Amino acid sequence: MIKFLHTPFPRPKKTYRNIFNVFLLGFIASVFIIFFKPFRIEHNGLWYFKLILIGMGVVFSLSIYIMEFLVPLLFKKLFQKWTLVKAILWYTWMILFVSGVMFIVKSFLAGFNDFTLVEYLNVIGRISGIGLFITFFTLGIVSYFNRQKISLLSSKETYQITAPKVKPIKLNLDEVMYIMSDDNYVDIHIISNDKRDKIIFRSSLKNIESQIVNPLSPIYRCHRQYLININFFKIKNSKSRNTSIELKKFQDEIPVSNKYYSTILSLLQIHP
Repeated sequence: MIKFLHTPFPRPKKTYRNIFNVFLLGFIASVFIIFFKPFRIEHNGLWYFKLILIGMGVVFSLSIYIMEFLVPLLFKKLFQKWTLVKAILWYTWMILFVSGVMFIVKSFLAGFNDFTLVEYLNVIGRISGIGLFITFFTLGIVSYFNRQKISLLSSKETYQITAPKVKPIKLNLDEVMYIMSDDNYVDIHIISNDKRDKIIFRSSLKNIESQIVNPLSPIYRCHRQYLININFFKIKNSKSRNTSIELKKFQDEIPVSNKYYSTILSLLQIHP
């Protein structure tokens, strides 16, 4: 569990598309409140109340924009080597910050009549509830139309691989095709800009596996001697006692053990 929490985790880049998505999220949240009135949020159907809710959505998006894109520019070291546990702590803090901003704005519009700790906690609950619903709803749509990219988030991250008495190396999992055990070494077959290369690294395959195989990575064990990146392979022979896979663009053929047969075929979307 501890290793899982410390696996590399992708951070959103400051692109026009991501900025647009942040403000789209605030707009969707406002529309959601206007139409469904969650948590008994009433607006009496009056146009200016709806306008206020749209404005609150803009404030909501600005708060996220500040935390997600501006703060990392000021504290760059904090956001280096971003891991899952850092992401959990950061987004927990983000919810508290955004809720605080929304609470202050809401209290200001209401003449600070409900400027209390209890109301702040209520705002946190509402922001969390609405935000999570909208986020997972949006992610659900995105994952439906783009499942492959969602499943490969971690492949874009750079992993630092360590082993006793050797200099660490860095691997981009998106470039790793497969890794083969060779006595006290591993042969790491990579491809970058359509050029193949091989890195020989003194380590056990199990040590490599413990550092790069996690629920977010595309790397899986298929045999006692091999780790593969499922994105580079296709099934060559799918008989349960004689299963083999091969690279899509090259002739490398790799065996699949009975132990991993069902998992590998399922991942490659081939049914036995």
